[in-house]
Amino acid sequence: MASVEDRWWREVKLPDGTTDKHKTDRHGKGLRWCVRWYEPDGRERRQSFAKKVDADAHAATVEADKLRGTYIDARAGKELFGDYATRWLSIQTTDPLTRQEIDNRLRRYVKPHQLWRTQLGRIKASTIQGWLRAVEGHKGRSLAEGTKLAVFAHVSAILNAAVDDELIAKNPCRASSVRPPHPDTRKVVPWAREWVMGMHAELPERYRVFVPLCAGLGMRQGEAFGLSPDDVDFLRGWVTVRRQVKLVGNRLVFALPKGRKVRKLPLPASVRDELAGYLAAFPARAVTLPWGEPGGEPTAVTLAVTTRQSGACRRTQFNQETWKPARERVGIPHERENGMHALRHYYASTLLDSGENIKAVSEYLGHASAKVTLDIYTHVMPTSEERTRSAVDAAWCGPNTAQVAAEASMTSTNAQNNRNSSGSMPRSAS
Repeated sequence: MASVEDRWWREVKLPDGTTDKHKTDRHGKGLRWCVRWYEPDGRERRQSFAKKVDADAHAATVEADKLRGTYIDARAGKELFGDYATRWLSIQTTDPLTRQEIDNRLRRYVKPHQLWRTQLGRIKASTIQGWLRAVEGHKGRSLAEGTKLAVFAHVSAILNAAVDDELIAKNPCRASSVRPPHPDTRKVVPWAREWVMGMHAELPERYRVFVPLCAGLGMRQGEAFGLSPDDVDFLRGWVTVRRQVKLVGNRLVFALPKGRKVRKLPLPASVRDELAGYLAAFPARAVTLPWGEPGGEPTAVTLAVTTRQSGACRRTQFNQETWKPARERVGIPHERENGMHALRHYYASTLLDSGENIKAVSEYLGHASAKVTLDIYTHVMPTSEERTRSAVDAAWCGPNTAQVAAEASMTSTNAQNNRNSSGSMPRSAS
């Protein structure tokens, strides 16, 4: 049990059986009240207080925490947030690129602030809120909501780990007084068909096939860079997405697709024909890159698309020297959302507009769940009000009216398809 000791006075038993208080040699020096207790592992601990009421409260709290199994050694929280964050990041099992991105965000948006130099045990809700306020105006610029949300998630994950390591009792990021960043609510606006076909016309012949690969198969940029003819079943009409080419530090590497999800995609005849024609004009070449990280095992893959130097495409160089000039010639605005990923959004919206099952679309895109797909693309799905009205009319009014309702529904659907026909790719270019 925790006990409270008076360091200034001690009780002395007199010969007549009564007690009296005598000053100790510490009288008037330092804090008067000392709490003594034993930790669950048997080690003795002490902490001094100026007021007895505070000492009694601490003693009661210690015993209650030990009974609940929530006791935290106060000394454990003395490690600086920055030191613990560095140690935490070094043991993460995510892929090297993800670790690099986390390190970059912590270095840019956390390390310059006081939070980085604060002891874990001294981080309160107000500390987190103050840091968020400081990040809001980072170097005089307003950060994107997505960036702020990602950095906040990293800090919260680090403090969660500190809770699991029994260094602190709770994560201050979860306090009700902390107002975390909100997710970016901007909706995806799919490209018009004219932009897609414009990029198809303006990209150099060597890289033109990226348009059908991304707009006709929904591949991510790195997955298109990493496609091999061996992944394509031209006879049965399937493409297997097995790898991507990505940049870790300044080195190109092969890696599994995002989320480590290998997936199969239906191969439309138009995309098949253009890919076959491209491979006849630009034969595939073997490229050797490390797997997973710069020091990974060298892996040789025959790539469908290579550079003029017979190497794998480098994202930064391709975007700057090839994609952006072509985009300017088409007249597409110079905005972040108009990168190569826009072709993947076009693919998703085309499938959803045609009435494809949301679960199938999610699988083709390689999303973690159908919910992710819905969160991104719900607003581009065709409305179903007329189909709902027709279905109820058919059930309510009987067979004759059902036929009329069905015809009305078909008319409505055809009209919707005509309005959206500009969003479908021709078989010749996909």
